[in-house]
Amino acid sequence: MSNYPTSKVVSYGLLGGFTGAIVMGAIAYTMPIPNTGGAPFFVAAAMIMGLGTLAWTAGWVMHLVTGLIVGAVFATLVTKVGKLQPKTKGRATGLGLLAGVVVWAVFFLPLMVTLMPALMSMTTLVAGSFVAHAIYGTVLGGVTSMALPKSALLKCEACGATFATKEELMEHNETHRAKVESFKCQACGATFGSQQLLEEHIKNAHPMAISH
Repeated sequence: MSNYPTSKVVSYGLLGGFTGAIVMGAIAYTMPIPNTGGAPFFVAAAMIMGLGTLAWTAGWVMHLVTGLIVGAVFATLVTKVGKLQPKTKGRATGLGLLAGVVVWAVFFLPLMVTLMPALMSMTTLVAGSFVAHAIYGTVLGGVTSMALPKSALLKCEACGATFATKEELMEHNETHRAKVESFKCQACGATFGSQQLLEEHIKNAHPMAISH
């Protein structure tokens, strides 16, 4: 499994989530909610929650915190879930875009239906919110991608695991040293990191030994 620098990626995910939330917040000002004095959707939501004069501050705080949480979750997933680990910055940005769309569909729309159902009939607002979340996700993915390895992943010849840095690979190789003698070819003395690799070596290099 690929080994990404988790703490670094998560820190960039937080930065990407925060930056993306600011960008999305600015876009939201171009789509003010009616009868709120020009408030963006997250401030309008705080107003409906009864926060009164604190609605503008509370709305922004909730919006930015949500952006940070999404950023942290996104970064954690792309470092821990093998199939989501991006090997290129373009893929990381694409995954961020997808994350933004998922947040829009799973979190934003249900929230709007609950707090401001009448707004769902406003096609321009619904479409605009989709675009805003897509931009948020693109920013999130783009910033997070800056923490990914800049070169090809380094592969352990013994077991096939890949690592982001030479130091990580060397540290991993130490785990093989204690057991490598257990997989020694009796015909030529070569050693391997697993029984499977030893058997493949014997099959390819010493086929006659198998028949005996």
